[in-house]
Amino acid sequence: MDRADDYIEFSKATPTPFHAVREITQRLERDGFLPIEPNGAWSFRGGERHYVIAPDQRTVIAFAVGHKAPSEAGFRILGSHTDAPDLRLKLNPVSEGCSVTRLHTQIHGGVLYRTWLDRPLDLGGMIYHLKRDSDGRVQDDPETGLPALERHLVRANKPIAFIPELAIHLDRKVNSEGKINPEEQLVAVLGSGEQDPLLAQLSELLGHDLRTASGFDLHLFPFQDPVRVGVDGSIILGPRHDDLAMCWASCEALRASVQQCPDSDRTRVGYFVDAEEVGSMTSSGAQSSFLRHTLLRITRQHAAYGESGHQAEAAFQASLVVSADMAHAQHPNHPAKHAAGHAPQINHGITIKTNANERYASTGETSALFRGLCEKAGVAFQEFVIRQDMGCGSTIGPIVAAGLGARTVDVGIPMWGMHSTFESCGVDDLNDAVLVFTQHYSS
Repeated sequence: MDRADDYIEFSKATPTPFHAVREITQRLERDGFLPIEPNGAWSFRGGERHYVIAPDQRTVIAFAVGHKAPSEAGFRILGSHTDAPDLRLKLNPVSEGCSVTRLHTQIHGGVLYRTWLDRPLDLGGMIYHLKRDSDGRVQDDPETGLPALERHLVRANKPIAFIPELAIHLDRKVNSEGKINPEEQLVAVLGSGEQDPLLAQLSELLGHDLRTASGFDLHLFPFQDPVRVGVDGSIILGPRHDDLAMCWASCEALRASVQQCPDSDRTRVGYFVDAEEVGSMTSSGAQSSFLRHTLLRITRQHAAYGESGHQAEAAFQASLVVSADMAHAQHPNHPAKHAAGHAPQINHGITIKTNANERYASTGETSALFRGLCEKAGVAFQEFVIRQDMGCGSTIGPIVAAGLGARTVDVGIPMWGMHSTFESCGVDDLNDAVLVFTQHYSS
């Protein structure tokens, strides 16, 4: 299996942030990373490997502890996001009409609406049940004093729903106008007939009864697996490249780094974070304190911290953050959407992204540093600046840079169709990303 095929297997296993965290941690455990509790007592020595999952189970921070305290040697941080634009079930999602049962959705992120029509859709995420005693009364968690919950990671693994398109005969302007009202037109069909037997069948697939659930975070996502396309198989067509491709590359680079160099002076950090697509303002998103507090705790609980002679916050000034998020490749059918000289091509190398309005965190200095990493890794690089008559997206890069005060660069591999249900990226670029990210951890 080559790296592209391994990425396809990773993508199959990561349809939601919850599943992404599970898959990432399972891979890291193969290389000796051990879980620690976020509210536990921490103590570290050089050579240890750990990961900590945020309480909401959507973000994980993995780290290989260096022999020097981070306050002296700094961190090498690689950040990517676990969420993707998708459709999530409303709190009361089920209705009946036109002889079918429907699932009502709400939009997460910048969904490209029409790509969701006539796609077989799977369902998965997290289901929550309140713990009760034998008399049916809600039990309390002995540690927190809050109502105790059971959490269940679920997936139907079946095309349980779809969103039907309207025939062109009933909307003659669909190809010239084709506007979609997401409230009315992104409602999925669960099946024919009444809801009770259909919900019973769905609950059986999930392994837990939706009708008695105390809460849920459930996602609809494309049922089809990614595939290699093109006569040469050089492009991967599939869901959630943005940003699961960078999560995969970051995870594999961290694993490769500790395999190649088990002992390092610097602490290497993989930051896999939720909610980038919606602004990162959540309890575990990039705008939360989770990353900063975790890094400070690692620093202060390092066995060599007292010998370093530096305050814990000094670790950030000695660090370099690589924010890894996908980039826009020049589209063969829309080449004018890119500025001259800043039009990344698929399978031509990783892309450094800059923006004068600081929508990306790259600076002249950090871009030069990353070019040096590419040269050392033997990897080609490209550069992207948005056309000046177009708006620019953003990443976790500026948020992390501001929260830590650490030097940061924004990079990613080029892709077509960002935020479509099926996006396109290059096989060679995936391999290059692992190589240069591994070099980042080794620097």
